[in-house]
Order: sequence, then C-alpha cells, then structure tokens
Amino acid sequence: MSGARPEFVLLATELRVLRERAALSITELAGKSAYSRSSWHRYLGGTALPPWLAVRALCQLADEPTPRIRALWELAEAAASGRAAVREAPATAAREAPVTAAREAPVTAAKTGPTRPADKAVVPVEQAAAPETRPAPRRHEQRWWSVRALAFTCVLALCMALALAAGWQRVRTPEAASPDAATPRASGFHVGCVAGACTGRDPSVTLCGAQPQTLLHRLTPSGAGLEVRYNPLCRAVWARVWNTRLGDTLTLSEAGQPAQSIAVHSTRQLNAFVHTPLLGLRPGTTPLTACLSETPHTPATCYRLTAH
Repeated sequence: MSGARPEFVLLATELRVLRERAALSITELAGKSAYSRSSWHRYLGGTALPPWLAVRALCQLADEPTPRIRALWELAEAAASGRAAVREAPATAAREAPVTAAREAPVTAAKTGPTRPADKAVVPVEQAAAPETRPAPRRHEQRWWSVRALAFTCVLALCMALALAAGWQRVRTPEAASPDAATPRASGFHVGCVAGACTGRDPSVTLCGAQPQTLLHRLTPSGAGLEVRYNPLCRAVWARVWNTRLGDTLTLSEAGQPAQSIAVHSTRQLNAFVHTPLLGLRPGTTPLTACLSETPHTPATCYRLTAH
C-alpha cells in the first residue's frame, strides 16, 4: 500500500475499522453487499476507490452515520479524478507558439512580398507582436483554475476535519443531567442518552448504534431479515429489518412503555436497513416483543425475547 494515494489510505483505514466493528469477514461483507471479495480487498487495501454505494452499505452494516465517512470519500474521489492537479502542457504549447511564428514570419515576407524596406519593416513586426499578446489570457485562465482547484481541496479538508470532530467529540446534551444519564460512560466515548432518556430517539444520532449487541436475529416467513440490537452504554434497544416490502411495519414494545415503530413507505427504504427509534430499558430483566406486520389485514409475525 506504499504506492497508494494518501486520501485512499485514510479512507481505507476507516473502512477497515467499520468492517471490524460489524464483525464481518471479507466473504461475509461481499455476501451482504453487491460487491465481490476481490473488490473489497482493493477497497480495504487502499489500492482502489470504492463507489459511494459500497461505502454506504458498509456504514449501514456497522451502524455508522454517513456524514464523516462521506467527507473522507469525497476527498479521495477528488484526488482520484485529478480535480486538484495543475496541467502544464497547455502553458508549454502557448509559450512555444509565439517563438515559431516570430521566426517564420520574416522568411515568408522576404520570399513573397516586395523588396521595399517599408514592407520588410512592417510585416515581421506585426506578425511577431500579435502572438505575444495571445498567450496571456491562457496563462491567466490556467492560474484561475489552479486557484479554484486549491480552494476546492481546502474546502474538502475542512469538511473532513469538521466531520471528524462532530463524530468523536460530541457535546453532552442537557439530558445528561437526568438521573438516568448519571451512569459512567466508557473512557473516551460518550453516548447521547441513557435508559429512559433514549426512548423515541434515533440510535445513529445518539451514537447508541456504535458497537451494539445483537439480541435477536431472525429470517421472517416473508423473507425479510429482523434483528433486535442493544447498547449497554445507552441501556437501550431498537429493532431493524431489511429486504422489506412497501407497507411493512416494524414494532418493538415493552409492557408499560409506548411501543416504538417504523413503516416502510418509500422505495428508497427497500434496499436499506429500516430501524425503530430507541426504547430505553428499566433496571432488571425486561421482556420485549418485536413484530413485523406485512399488511393491515394479515397477522403480524412476532418474536419475544428478554433483555438483561
């Protein structure tokens, strides 16, 4: 990987972290995405730029919010497309053209024009002077594009830095002052809520989706995949499905608490993970029920489990 672009290496390093977080081998990763083992070897090795759809698929498998990884991918894509490179060939051609014209013009005038001194003096000067003024706009235009390319690269670098800061240095919200949020967190990593304060919130936004435990994994009779996931730092659970159909509704419930549900109402959700909001757990053993309803007129497929 010594010959790889630095932007590719940075992106590949983050992708390997996501793969390890998702606990997937290269073969399993290829099976859960639309890309082959050999392609993932190149992407994770930093020798090839992965398509954004491949990067997004890995983010979904690892429950990673996409903005930070998107900034890294855009930086690598800009380096691969050469938008930040300055091309020297047009400038070289522009500098050589006036010299050739200036040398050949007097010879042509001497062969074809009259031998009057006035003609000899006027024709070479006009022909040699005209080309000297033409390359100037080209050099100016080249400098302009160089400045634009440099500015574009700086903006991407700034976006990447902001995304990294937003992803790993979250400021604790006022909810952290509640009794449920008083539990100590793991060193160096802070989640956005704990227990009851998490109910109804998004696992990706609160960082509860990072490094979760899978309490239940099932393949429903309709062919959809269903999982119930748990984060011990947040003391909260959520359910997710994939390979769904329009109209499917996923519900996660606990006795005595409002049920959390999500419906598949867009074609964009058919090829992605669809998850419920968080359900904060109370102390002790908690019985949970996860149900997938395909249509309002058919019985729901339900699974019962216990969270500790």
